[in-house]
Amino acid sequence: MAAQAAQGCGCQVHQAGPFLLSCTHGAAGARVAFEAEVCQLPSSLGQSSGVKFKRLWGAPLAFRDIATKVSKELEL
Repeated sequence: MAAQAAQGCGCQVHQAGPFLLSCTHGAAGARVAFEAEVCQLPSSLGQSSGVKFKRLWGAPLAFRDIATKVSKELEL
């Protein structure tokens, strides 16, 4: 699910673990690398899923833009 959303936004995706994706996005000069981890969130209504994004390197604004785009594509 998260991998499809990231790929749909033009990211190169590597499955780093069962719930962890390592992604890169952008062209030279505006390239960013980040991780997206699917995690369980406690809730008063039971368990719900969430995705935690972590920038590894690259411009913070480029990371914010692609993380926002990927998160909008997710169906959580």
